[in-house]
Parts: sequence; C-alpha cells; structure tokens
Amino acid sequence: MSDISEQESRVDAAYRHLVAYIERENVPEGSRLPSESEFVERFGLSRASIREALARLRAEGRAVSRRGSGTFTARGVPAELVRLSAIDSVQDLIDWQEFRVALESEVAALAAERRDDADLARIHAAQEALMAKLASEHGQAEDAEFHRSIAVAAHNGKLLDGVSALANHIFRWSGQTRERGILTLSERREIIAAEHGEIINAITERKPDQARFALRRHLLNGRARFLGTLRL
Repeated sequence: MSDISEQESRVDAAYRHLVAYIERENVPEGSRLPSESEFVERFGLSRASIREALARLRAEGRAVSRRGSGTFTARGVPAELVRLSAIDSVQDLIDWQEFRVALESEVAALAAERRDDADLARIHAAQEALMAKLASEHGQAEDAEFHRSIAVAAHNGKLLDGVSALANHIFRWSGQTRERGILTLSERREIIAAEHGEIINAITERKPDQARFALRRHLLNGRARFLGTLRL
C-alpha cells in the first residue's frame, strides 16, 4: 500500500525533471539554473512543486542559492550514495528512519568531538534559519540543512555524503507528518527549539555521549509521534 500523497508525487516529479535536466543538458558545476517560472513553463508543473524540488536539490548539496542571482549547480552527492531504495510505503519509511537514527546519532557524537568554532557558527545559523522558517512554513529544507551542518562538523566526507543523501528521506518524513496533522507549526517550533537546543549544547560542550543521546532521542520522538497515528 502506497502512502505517498498526490502533492508529494508532484514534488517528486518536479525533482526528477530537474535532475534529468541537469544531467541531460550536462550543466557544468557552478552554472546558473533557469528561474522557477522558466521551469514551470518548461515542465508544466506548479511553482510550489518546482520550489520544493529546488529546495531538495539544495539540501542534497546539488545546488546553491546566491542572493539576488538565482540558483546554481553544485558538486552534489556521489551517485553511489544517492541510489537509495524508494520510499513507497509506511514500512519503507520506518526502515529508513531506523537507518537514519543509527547514522546520525553517531555523526552527532563525532561532531561533539571534532567541531571547531566555524562548525558551531554553521550549526547555530542553520538552527536560526529553521526557527525563522517555522514561523510560517514547515521548514523541510532548513531542517535538512541543520542535520547536514552537524555532519559537516564531524569532519568525515563519507558521513557527510551519507547524511546529505538522506535529504529525500527527510522531506518524505516531514511531508507525512504534515499531512497527518501530527503537529501544528507552533508545536513543531517549540519541540525543535528544545530538542535541537539539547543537541547543540552537547556539541558545544564537547560531550559525545550526550550528543549521541540527544540526537537519537530527537529522531525517535518524531518516529513515535508518526507511528502513533498508524494502524500497522
């Protein structure tokens, strides 16, 4: 049984079109991509779907935005790490969430051991951007960037690639949560402020075990809220 919503499918379609465009046109790294309106006209998809697809590319590190200039292609994630099995059911979602918990909890512990001042500044900036977005929107891309900033602080390129490759999973999980109405924006904002705050404090204080536990608890709390709405 598929639990992929119509809106999510439209975003998936937009994402596939954008990736295909970049690969088919062999767009060089650092090249400016067409505007949202140009992609809307080219693919016949909604602006909202194109916008979310571009956000997903940015979360994966395959594109970057430059204020006032547009969106540009970037290095992206190695192909062998982005070929993850599809999330076509609730059970797929649960399986990938378990994988994410195992991976990111250890990444947080390494970040606590290895982070420098620049890493901390990046993590704080990502959290501030997410909190600002949560004033009016769900903030999927900003949430993914927060978790990616922790992976950067672990100073292991392979782990960073792995966390970045899970960006698509993060979008799907957030989408399922939003569709089921598990949390209001204000509730989500309050929870993220508290739980992300614990993670940031542990990394700041160089406490690997505490960072591991805080990130693991954060992800498991979200998983529990989601599973509480299901009859498996």
